[in-house]
Amino acid sequence: MSRRFLLLAFPGMLAMACNEYELVNDQQGQIDIDDHGEPDIAVDPTEVNFAQVEVKINDQNEYINSVTQIVNVTNEGDVDLHIDSIYLSDLSTPFEVGAISSVLVTSGNSAQFSVTFTPQTAVESSAEVLIESDDPDEPTLSVPLLGEGIAPIIDVTPAEYDFGTLYIGCEGLQPITITNVGNADLIIDSLDYSTASTTDFTFDDEAEGMGALPWTLGAGESTEVFVNYAPFDEYPDVAYLAVESNDPYTPQVTIKQDGNGELYGTNLDAYQQPLQGMTDIILAVDRSCSMDDNITNVQDNFDIFVSQMASLDTDFHIAATVEDNGCVNGADLYIDNTFSESDAQAAITAQINLGASYGSNTERAFMLLESALAEAVTSGGCNEGLLRDDAGLNLVGVSDEPEQSVSDYSYYVSLFQSLKGDPEQVVMHAIGGDYPNGCASASAYTGFYEATVATGGLFLSICATDFGSHLQALAENAEVGEMRSYELTEWPVPGTIAVKIDSVTTTVGWEYNTTDNSVDFDDAYIPEGGSTIEVEYALYGDCNE
Repeated sequence: MSRRFLLLAFPGMLAMACNEYELVNDQQGQIDIDDHGEPDIAVDPTEVNFAQVEVKINDQNEYINSVTQIVNVTNEGDVDLHIDSIYLSDLSTPFEVGAISSVLVTSGNSAQFSVTFTPQTAVESSAEVLIESDDPDEPTLSVPLLGEGIAPIIDVTPAEYDFGTLYIGCEGLQPITITNVGNADLIIDSLDYSTASTTDFTFDDEAEGMGALPWTLGAGESTEVFVNYAPFDEYPDVAYLAVESNDPYTPQVTIKQDGNGELYGTNLDAYQQPLQGMTDIILAVDRSCSMDDNITNVQDNFDIFVSQMASLDTDFHIAATVEDNGCVNGADLYIDNTFSESDAQAAITAQINLGASYGSNTERAFMLLESALAEAVTSGGCNEGLLRDDAGLNLVGVSDEPEQSVSDYSYYVSLFQSLKGDPEQVVMHAIGGDYPNGCASASAYTGFYEATVATGGLFLSICATDFGSHLQALAENAEVGEMRSYELTEWPVPGTIAVKIDSVTTTVGWEYNTTDNSVDFDDAYIPEGGSTIEVEYALYGDCNE
């Protein structure tokens, strides 16, 4: 009976045992899974800091200075770690991530990947390496990246500048600032200024202050150069400044300047070169008693002189002064080429004859000439009409004694030259005792001799019984009376002056004289007699508008 019980009971027990086992198995299975574990990602280092790296570039404009660090990815979990992807958070940064050595990292093991920093300019860069894996706690792990490039950075301002519209003859000045905004020395190698075939722009590199290129600017330092714009025409102008430096990112910076000229107005002056040379000759004659022995000889030779002048193709005025007031004696203020030979001789004789007295200046030719010229340039003066603005001025001292005027010869030379726009139009000559020892009864004509040397004049001996031939040389020297200086009626913009001779433009042999506001010709380029000279130029506008 008990066996039946056992038989009957056993199946039930089996059933119960089976059910309990399955439950226990289900629970045990869950426990087994929990005990198996999971992957756990870790990195070393947790942050990659490249610190400061110098920027370098090769001839192919490739950045060649790189620093690489290795990042270890470790699986600290109990089961395999699977790396799904590794990538940069910002692809525009100068970082690069290499491939990982293994995408499967078993428990307790590591894989590696590289991070490379190649700076391109002086800037602090940052990014993140993002690692995606099957780590349930950190499916995306971030590794911060830091790095700073060491390099100069050039900044040129203003990058473009428009001077606007300026009147021709006006000008504008614009500073250009070159600054090193980087963190290493900036070396300026060259400054190339190009003006597209115009001379209206000029460039000043301030080399006196900075010295010769190359220049070195430390971090934060700057320097200035200058562009000047002075238009001489109405065409648009453009210029460029190219600055070359050791900035690895932008080794050349080019900036632009624009401008335009506007004509305010023009003027045309026209002149006629005389067919004959024009010269004014004034003689200061010593009539002191010591000259009694020489005056007849002087008179005879003066007759020859005026006859020689009449034979020359020269437009001349001749006058002599002997008295302190400088006024010319006789009925004729001057002798010119309208006089016959006999009339000219009679007129010069009357002019050197004494008036009421010798006077205190009779041995002071400089002072006699000073008085005569003062009366000639003063309105209403006794010699008004003797001098002509366009004529050369030849001054002659005649004495058998040294010059005794109160001032030095250089004072009188400067005084007389001030009467002409061109000092070379004033020449001084002397007829006196031989220099330096004198001759016969005549003492050396010191004082006036020095004036002849200073002005390129002639010195003739008063002791020569016949110095007519020498006076002829004086006459020929006086023939250089052509106009070589032409005073303008308005103030011109100098760079716009255009000169024509008989309607043909000439660019050589003349220059603008800013002191006298005149166009002056070189001796070899003086226009021939009868020529028409035209000078056209632009006028200044209001540069403050």
